[in-house]
Amino acid sequence: MPQLPALLAVARVSLPLLLQLLPPPASAQMMGGEIAQIRLSGGLGPNEGNVEVSVGGAWGYVCDDGFGFDEADVVCRDLGYEGATSFTRNNHFGTNSPEWRRSSVKYWLDRVNCSAASSFSQCASKGIGNHDCGPTEIAGVQCLVEGSPCDAKQFPCPGSSTCLDRDTVCDGKPDCPQASDEADGLCEDVSVTRVRSNTPTDIPRAAVGLVTIKHKGEWGTICDDSFLFNDAKVICRSLGYSGWSVPFSASYLGRGEGKIWLSEPGCSGQEDWIGQCPEATFRNNVFCDHGEDISVFCYDGDVEVRLVEGDPPMSGQVEMRLGGEWGAVCATRFDDLDARVVCGMLGYHGDARAVRGSRRASGRTWRLKLDCVGEEEHLRQCRVRLSNTTCTSAITAAVTCSHTAGELDTALQSLQPEDCGSVEDASTRFLTRLAKVRGGSIPSRFDAPWLVSLRRQNAGRLLCGGTIISEYYIVTAAHCLRLLGRLNLLVRVGDFNSDFKEDNEQEYFIDKIWEHEDFDVLSFDDNDIALVKVEPKDGRGIRFGPHVKPLCLPKARTVYGNLEDCTLIGWGLDFDRGNSQARPVEGRVGILKDHFCEQVFTGGVQNFSSSFVCVGNFPGAVNACKGDSGGPLACRVKGSDGPKSLYGIVSTGFSCSSRRAPDNFTRVTKYLTWIYDKIFGSS
Repeated sequence: MPQLPALLAVARVSLPLLLQLLPPPASAQMMGGEIAQIRLSGGLGPNEGNVEVSVGGAWGYVCDDGFGFDEADVVCRDLGYEGATSFTRNNHFGTNSPEWRRSSVKYWLDRVNCSAASSFSQCASKGIGNHDCGPTEIAGVQCLVEGSPCDAKQFPCPGSSTCLDRDTVCDGKPDCPQASDEADGLCEDVSVTRVRSNTPTDIPRAAVGLVTIKHKGEWGTICDDSFLFNDAKVICRSLGYSGWSVPFSASYLGRGEGKIWLSEPGCSGQEDWIGQCPEATFRNNVFCDHGEDISVFCYDGDVEVRLVEGDPPMSGQVEMRLGGEWGAVCATRFDDLDARVVCGMLGYHGDARAVRGSRRASGRTWRLKLDCVGEEEHLRQCRVRLSNTTCTSAITAAVTCSHTAGELDTALQSLQPEDCGSVEDASTRFLTRLAKVRGGSIPSRFDAPWLVSLRRQNAGRLLCGGTIISEYYIVTAAHCLRLLGRLNLLVRVGDFNSDFKEDNEQEYFIDKIWEHEDFDVLSFDDNDIALVKVEPKDGRGIRFGPHVKPLCLPKARTVYGNLEDCTLIGWGLDFDRGNSQARPVEGRVGILKDHFCEQVFTGGVQNFSSSFVCVGNFPGAVNACKGDSGGPLACRVKGSDGPKSLYGIVSTGFSCSSRRAPDNFTRVTKYLTWIYDKIFGSS
């Protein structure tokens, strides 16, 4: 074995002589005479380190794609050693710090192939400066020195005297103690991730775009099946971002091509890269397509908020500090749920209200639209939406905060009788329960006295459902009114058998209708809520009794994950293209995690946002169908034996014959201020 050259770290290559002696490899693109020097950096001694080459006086790295024993041997021989004991990948001799992962690393060479070369200058490559490599994909070598336990064609197992034939390294079968010959850092593209963005962002220290990961040197995407916030956190950490991580499903920021390497990784959020996640298995997912590709928003740094240009500290225009810079927040999508999180960050945990029609920003406005559900403690836990341009209307968000909670709840409860949400005991009035039907059961006529039907005055045919909330007011879905029109409608309360007008029923003409101002503006069926006021009869509104009662409105700060005993009810079809029900059908459903609906409804024309709550009954025995629209989702808070409240409105979903698909119901707590304003602001 050769003696260790004294302080040998750089080798000068006699390119003209080598080019005369050696013909270029067949079909290889030569590096030509542009490479002047080779050196190793980052190692503990001169015989190891990341490989760097000098071109035109500038140093750059060699990418690890395709880099192996052949390439390591040639590098080491050019540096004066007999050969290499090992190659390294994934910036083995570097730090891979967050700052490094966010940086732009200069590469001179990629896809180097030295199988037919005796000098590095004779190796094939993609050409000088032509690469698709990220900051962590730097190739390195460990050169053979005197005293090595293995010869030049063997691989020394780290921490052991075992020497392996090189052909056994990275063959999928562990041979070294602790399987070091199959270690990810040696055999796999560890944490090689990038985002491809079609949506520019003006946020400092942020990355936005379609996620692609590299496996075995080939780029591919990630399927959105069960891809959650913790998975996005790991992706962002591997890119060098650790402050705010938001996943986007259904190719929200673009479609990839080629392989789809992962789905359902099951990350805890603490992993350094997605390959460490418990369920991460790299394979081409044939059950996903590129319409399900994951994108992310990643931001590294603190998120601060303040109120300005109003009456700070309790009210004013909202500004966020991102990357050390303050900017206003676009008013588009900004609502009471977002205001609640902003106020909470400022120390106000009472009522919070988004102020519409606030002033235009005098400075920067972030291209970021908040989409909180109001249960978050910090904006970093909220979803966001992105825009190619600055805030379209240039109107920015403002809030009013309070230390006092419950004023809105108290005002709305003043509209309702104390027995709202309670029902009569049908067992004292009927001898037996009615039979089961497809997807649910027919209740007694006392089980949902708040359910109403919307009908055409002339035809009398039932078209949509609704919910009584007070003597004069009914809540329904805005899309019902869009479909039916505002004129010639009437409300029937106490309705049970929709084919007949029965003694207990009352019919009312409509006095006023308020359709949400932003219904269907921002995305498909967003803000799908309407308020209907009935005309009085004989100086009174709806008469209450055993068959007719209002459903309670929820408390503003109710957490949807803390609900139980949820039911939906309506006269809709029993299945797609089936028959409408003469009597309403009731079914038990559950509140699902948002990601179930995000995967189904995000992207394309259908979108999931904080306007909705995800509802379903897996394995799928019950869901809403055509004709159930506008009807109530009635639930109780867990552990409560009190009356039910209105937490959702049947809004949108896929085919009701697809019983495993969840549905979007309008999230009523988001619209309590809107309901209050319409009722107390009306005459």
